Amino acid sequence: METTTEKPATAQPAAGESHPELAQKNKKKKNPVALGIVSLLAISAGVGGYLWWQHASQYEETDDAFITGRVHQLSARVGGTVTKLLVDDNQHVKAGQLLVKIDPKDFQISLDTAKAEAAQAELKTFEVQSNIVQNARQAEASKFQAESAIASANAGVDRAKFALSETKLGVSMAQAEIKQRKAEFIRATSDFERYQSLVQDRAATMQSFEKAKQDREVAEANLHSAEEAYKQSLTRVQQAKQAVADAESAVVRAKAAAKTAAAATAQTETTKRNLSVQEAAVKKAESQVENAQTQLSYTNVVAPVTGRVGHRTVEVGQQIERGQALMSIVSDEKWIVANFKETQLSKMRVGQEVEIKIDAFPKHKVKGRVDSISPASGAQFALLPPDNATGNFTKVVQRMPVKIVFDKESIKGLEDLLAPGMSVIPEVHVGK
Repeated sequence: METTTEKPATAQPAAGESHPELAQKNKKKKNPVALGIVSLLAISAGVGGYLWWQHASQYEETDDAFITGRVHQLSARVGGTVTKLLVDDNQHVKAGQLLVKIDPKDFQISLDTAKAEAAQAELKTFEVQSNIVQNARQAEASKFQAESAIASANAGVDRAKFALSETKLGVSMAQAEIKQRKAEFIRATSDFERYQSLVQDRAATMQSFEKAKQDREVAEANLHSAEEAYKQSLTRVQQAKQAVADAESAVVRAKAAAKTAAAATAQTETTKRNLSVQEAAVKKAESQVENAQTQLSYTNVVAPVTGRVGHRTVEVGQQIERGQALMSIVSDEKWIVANFKETQLSKMRVGQEVEIKIDAFPKHKVKGRVDSISPASGAQFALLPPDNATGNFTKVVQRMPVKIVFDKESIKGLEDLLAPGMSVIPEVHVGK
């Protein structure tokens, strides 16, 4: 029988120990794959980093941004009772639309009273104007009459004085006539007595005596006539003197009338000044009417702008005071205030495009543009601006408000949904 000698079994070497060449080969087979993956990841990271760097160098963004707009506080301009309330919270209204009606009765009464006072003032002014015209005409007529009377009276004085001088001349002539007639009478008397004696002595004829007697009688009659003429001339002198006195009195009266006319003219000027006062009263009354009309118009509270009603605090029947807040109107005009760090503004300019993410509407892509950059940091507009001149100083990066306006096409359908206070994230394309 054949015997076989078995060789003792040897332990199998562990993988990678008994066959190092094979393990080395396996490693060589696996390393290229891992290396490829690592390389791909590195390339992806590099590309991603490059893209991030490109984006970061082209855009500036901040989450310190919000939508804002003009909020108009609507207050009562007059006090009274609210009779009508024509709007509700969040309602859209147009500029000029009636919102609240205040009881106008008291203001209507004030307006009617002011109109009545204005009408009375105008009537009084008309009366004063009529008096001025009438008084001016009368004063002018009186002045003309007085001037004419003065001229006529002066002419009368001249005529009276001339007549007086003529009558005085007549007196002188009458006196001369008397002297002549006396001389003739004396001569005729002497001839009469002489012829009378001659007749008695039969030295003259009776006829001569009669003629002497007749001549004496004629001379005596002429003397009496001259004396009567003298008396009449004296009377005419007295009359002429009285005429002069009367004419001078007429001058005095005419001058007094002229003074009266001048006083009437002065009174007219005074009345004109009164007219100025009355016209001022009319203007005051008209201003009171205008003020009453304005106060009455304030009973109609209208929307100052187009927008939406918010924070309404008034109700029908409520007694309100002047200046009391009634509601707010949020204007349809809205924009974004983004507070960028000052280090982000080096490339930011007005007019650059902005991509906007609205927290409330993340699926909507909204665009805009930079409208303006604030002239000072937000801290400078604080109630107590920082004072770095004293104490320890810690440098803090300041934030500058930037106004961004929406592109109207990109917010179509969102106009009534966008509200002041909403948070946004704007990205400004500063690379352009």
